[in-house]
Amino acid sequence: MNKKFYVTDCEGPLSINDNAYEISNYFIPNGGEFFSILSNYDDILAERNKGEHFAGSTLKFILPFFKAYDLTENDLIEFSQDNIHMVSGAYKMIKYIQKIMPFYIVSTSYNQYIKALSDKTGFVYDNTYSTILKLDKYELESMEQEKLLDMHDNILLDNSFENIDHLFNNVISKMKINALVDSVKPIGGIGKREAILDIIEKNNYKAENLMYSGDSITDKEALEYAKDNNGISISFNGNIHSIKSAAISIASENNLILAVIADIFNDKSTSGVYDFIHEYNENSLEALLNTSIDTDIIQELLLTKASIDIITEDNIEELNNKSKITRNKVRGKNIGELG
Repeated sequence: MNKKFYVTDCEGPLSINDNAYEISNYFIPNGGEFFSILSNYDDILAERNKGEHFAGSTLKFILPFFKAYDLTENDLIEFSQDNIHMVSGAYKMIKYIQKIMPFYIVSTSYNQYIKALSDKTGFVYDNTYSTILKLDKYELESMEQEKLLDMHDNILLDNSFENIDHLFNNVISKMKINALVDSVKPIGGIGKREAILDIIEKNNYKAENLMYSGDSITDKEALEYAKDNNGISISFNGNIHSIKSAAISIASENNLILAVIADIFNDKSTSGVYDFIHEYNENSLEALLNTSIDTDIIQELLLTKASIDIITEDNIEELNNKSKITRNKVRGKNIGELG
């Protein structure tokens, strides 16, 4: 089948949330700082153990502490429903792309958040992949709860890699609650690439007809897969990990530019997208007017002009600095600096 299809990460290209960070920050004392420490530990593991550890495991590491502070699945659902914040243009972008081509979300986020976001935006939930979490299925013994509460304080005092690694590998791994950690398979890193392969297999798509957008280390493998197969690989307000892995970098406060790219890709394939980027960087108004995109979308995009660049070995640092400014402005510095 020669049909084009679009797969995107959720948090970053679609929403400004980092749901797991926000849940931690709300329900756990000093939870934002605590989550960031575990996220950094996760990133270091991914760098030190390439091919063995894949980023996204922060969503596993935080779970014993969710239990220690008495969180339930209902807490996650209600919090997610009440705290969905989309990138400017996202509602219109989702509606537009779902009309023109198959559209999928592949997200490291918990399924409770993705379900809430789908319900709110009109995204087809059956076209999503996310980290399945059954928090209520596992009981936490009082003795283990006390240990975890002490560990929470310990990690805040000593956030060294060695200390955290010791606690997870030599203490938490021996607890009964570790069954919860083991039960969760985050859709991040290689998990996102596997989700794409599943989409391709189920629908008889071709890899070169894939457009993928992401913004973080968990998108690395998916971005590389799209790029290596001559599809469209976009780092959208991405950090250094995604920029190094993608072919195109977009920095924008409005994600309707992704609808434009999807529309062009659907009609003119990969070469058409690159032609558009060259034209856009010479005259953005003329380039947009030459597309078949709705005029109301063009008008909205002209209010916040997106920066679109083809990534080369020579401009990675420049694009990272450019993207970082927009990323932190759109998502906030605390979330923007997560891996």
